Amino acid sequence: MHTDKIIAAPETVGIIMDGNGRWAQARSLPRKEGHTKGMINLIEIASAAFRLGAKNVVCYSLSTENLNREKDELEHILSLVLRYFDAFVDAFRSRKVCAKFVGRLDLLPEEIRYSLLRTESLLAEFAGTGRTIYIAIAYGSRAEIVDAVNKAISRGEPVTEQELLAELSFPLELDLIIRTGGERRLSNFFLYQGAYAELYFSDRYFPDFSKEDLHEAFEWYASRQRRRGLVL
Repeated sequence: MHTDKIIAAPETVGIIMDGNGRWAQARSLPRKEGHTKGMINLIEIASAAFRLGAKNVVCYSLSTENLNREKDELEHILSLVLRYFDAFVDAFRSRKVCAKFVGRLDLLPEEIRYSLLRTESLLAEFAGTGRTIYIAIAYGSRAEIVDAVNKAISRGEPVTEQELLAELSFPLELDLIIRTGGERRLSNFFLYQGAYAELYFSDRYFPDFSKEDLHEAFEWYASRQRRRGLVL
């Protein structure tokens, strides 16, 4: 197992954790079993990303569009917040990692919102360590951008690109976006913040995406020449 830090590791990495349901279906299991396995792997992969040198890890757990899924599946996904509360807090407390939740939390059940806010509170002491895990839940990038633009309009002042970035609920630029599950699209995931991110696609369903796979993605990122539109 690779645990060494990567030279030129991405400072801020986004992970679109796709393929949980299809992982379960491929094994003739209920889709919700895939989401359970995905939750366990989220903790493992995010922890590994910090070991490899990342400072910010943002995981796409539930989009606003996902809120329209069948009631049984959606309730199971949300219940994982409660079932794995202690494991999540313990894993990131041991690594001195702060936690933040990004999205329209008002769309979530009150019990879930309370659990997310409690998690943030319990890990808030690590805000100064420079390591933060962000979980995007009930999140959609277009809605986030519209909200930020409306804030600027309400002040009646023009804003620069950096000032608009600061208005977003996740005000950091992504260096690397990893998507599992075989799809080649961003699916409304941090479109503004990921404008110049390197995109890494894996055919593995997220429950099967391993620490070794993450290490390979980080090594691929380190080999890239990031030009940001310039000729180097």
